[in-house]
Amino acid sequence: MTLETSGGFTGLRRHVTLDTDLDDDLRSVLTALSAAEPAATPATAAQPRYRLTVHHPTGDQTTELTEPDVPAALRPLLTELLRHATPF
Repeated sequence: MTLETSGGFTGLRRHVTLDTDLDDDLRSVLTALSAAEPAATPATAAQPRYRLTVHHPTGDQTTELTEPDVPAALRPLLTELLRHATPF
């Protein structure tokens, strides 16, 4: 899985790629997010933005969201990825 961040008050861009196993519930959340319509309210520069890519042998699945749109089920994974992220 790869996470890229941008925006936020500092504007710091970060990146991390980790080998993670996703349980079925989390995979379902990510699938629903990637299939959903973009948010009707545009993001502001002060809101952190996340781009999550799950790497599959059959093709990558990418989900983009802003901080207010992060579901509770995704929060622990996002926190763990951010712990390992480095500036780029």
